[in-house]
Amino acid sequence: MTTHTQWRLDRRTLLSGLTAGLATALTGTDTAQAAASSTPPALSVYGRLPDMAEVVLSPDGKRVALVKNMDGQRIVVDFELATGVTKFMSVGKMKVRDLMWADNDRLFLLSSQAADLAGFAGDKNEFSTGQILDVRANKAFLLFKDMPGFYPIVMGDFNRIVVDGQARFTAANVRFKGEGLRSLYSFDTIKGAPKLLDEDDHPIDNWVVRPDGTLMARAEHDPRTKAWSLFYRTTGWKKLYSEVQAIDNPSLVGRGRDDESLLIYFNAGPNAGRYCEISAAGVVSEPLDLPGDNVSPIFHPATRKLAGFISRHPNGNEYKFYDRTMERISVAIEKALEGSHAQRVASRADDPKKVIVYTEGPGDPGSYVYIDFATGEQKLVGETRPNLPSDWVADKQRITYKAADGLEIHGYLTLPPAIALNGRAAKNLPLVVLPHGGPQSYDNIAFDWMSQAFASRGYAVLQPNFRGSDGYGTAFVEKGYGEWGRKMQTDLSDGVRYLAAQGTIDPKRVAIAGASYGGYAALAGVTLDPGIYRCSVAIAGVSNLKAMIKWEFAETGRRQSSTILYWRRFMGNEALWDAVSPELQAAKADAPILLIHGKDDDVVPLEQSTRMREALQKAGKTVEMITLAGEDHWLTTEATRIQTLEAMLTFIQTHNPA
Repeated sequence: MTTHTQWRLDRRTLLSGLTAGLATALTGTDTAQAAASSTPPALSVYGRLPDMAEVVLSPDGKRVALVKNMDGQRIVVDFELATGVTKFMSVGKMKVRDLMWADNDRLFLLSSQAADLAGFAGDKNEFSTGQILDVRANKAFLLFKDMPGFYPIVMGDFNRIVVDGQARFTAANVRFKGEGLRSLYSFDTIKGAPKLLDEDDHPIDNWVVRPDGTLMARAEHDPRTKAWSLFYRTTGWKKLYSEVQAIDNPSLVGRGRDDESLLIYFNAGPNAGRYCEISAAGVVSEPLDLPGDNVSPIFHPATRKLAGFISRHPNGNEYKFYDRTMERISVAIEKALEGSHAQRVASRADDPKKVIVYTEGPGDPGSYVYIDFATGEQKLVGETRPNLPSDWVADKQRITYKAADGLEIHGYLTLPPAIALNGRAAKNLPLVVLPHGGPQSYDNIAFDWMSQAFASRGYAVLQPNFRGSDGYGTAFVEKGYGEWGRKMQTDLSDGVRYLAAQGTIDPKRVAIAGASYGGYAALAGVTLDPGIYRCSVAIAGVSNLKAMIKWEFAETGRRQSSTILYWRRFMGNEALWDAVSPELQAAKADAPILLIHGKDDDVVPLEQSTRMREALQKAGKTVEMITLAGEDHWLTTEATRIQTLEAMLTFIQTHNPA
């Protein structure tokens, strides 16, 4: 039997290092795997940002770029595969959201920061900025900087294009002129010279641009009429398709399989949950994609035409390809990385035979590998957490159980690693229930830093995909409508009862923790579903449903905004909201609560936690609160992420000791 450590090292030997000197150049140390010890790693080893992220291959397949983390500082690395020449550019503590190649020599870096900009609804919001970086020359410029009528921010529609032999990069913004003009520009990647591609006062969602820079299509969604419309570019804009949806409007995804067709995702109607092509004449095809859930399109890296689909199943991936070269490559990757828990193509060169693959496996929290399928060359780019010993990477397993009403619930159970159990059986363990946010989201088999940290301290961790979760079909999502704080909540405690019946956990030693909707569930667990949990940790949790909707209305200025309508679906009858608002049920809290909230959160306001704290204090309940300075809704900053993890473990170990 291959051990975790053997599996990780065997693959490192097979896929020789991209550069043994990369870590040495940055830190003065080599990339050898951290040695195992009977003492668990520091929580910071789990909580820190990944050692590397946003790993991308240049269009010509000659260079790799990535964002390396060094104690919260972000460094952009540009590495030449053939020569090993490596250049670095520090971007400080910037909240990096994405990295792309703007051309074969320069990069596009997307980051975000909280700001209060006049002209935008609400108070402080998280805005994105885009920079073109020339790492080798140590130069950078900001898109939309010093352009009249624009803030230096970006709003999507990022495309690498070549116009008359010159590389350019596209990005969208809003020009403040009257009520605002939605604008699409391209920028010279060397000097940043802007060129207007399209601009209108219509509520444009997004554009499709061909690789040669010609406009192909755009989608519009009018928030007043709820009409979603698709326009095709000929000599002007021709409407191809339109439908009215309050929330479930279609999405313009990209190009279809040929030069003129487009790919649309439908959220309602006979093709709900499916991808279809629409021709230049406005004819909608039968669904193209694989039936099922967690289906995503795959586009050719050079032409950006639809190349196929991937459907992610609990027991592996299923593919449907139109491009035979890419099909053969995907089959080869699956075979080469058989035994991994999760794998995906992270980046492709314009020649799809050259790829960067991300993979996780037994004892490996994540690795990036460069493969050239034309030559057979394989190189390990690096690991996401090289300081985490294989023996301290806990196994994560799929489980299925029945809710009280008989509905089948899928989830994931992480047990303490064998080294933490020290020879003991994984029985009668303390448990942390860790519900996901959304609520229309889902947990999967991938490495999860928070559950791994809990497991390292001796806890079992349950991550249930309760009703309303994505990934199990429209009908399963709809079972969550109106069940906020009701069956969506008891689906969690039904999982506790299932694990107790299996003898896996001790039902008297259970805690609950979560963020966003998971934070709400953590609060509801000790106020609405009593007798289950010994303590609760809520990160950015909703505590008062009416106050949350009132804030959302103040932010958007529209009572029928898509966000409000989305939340109302799950919250159900407004007359019943008080009964499932933890703030208003604070007197019923039967366990200590820790509240954690980022000061710059623009998704769930800080007020939701302060209201809960005041209500608990008034009721004489045990409550603590931590406000994270400079943190957003997603625990993006390394220092506050580690602070959060350490505070959570201290609180849970105090009230629900392992």
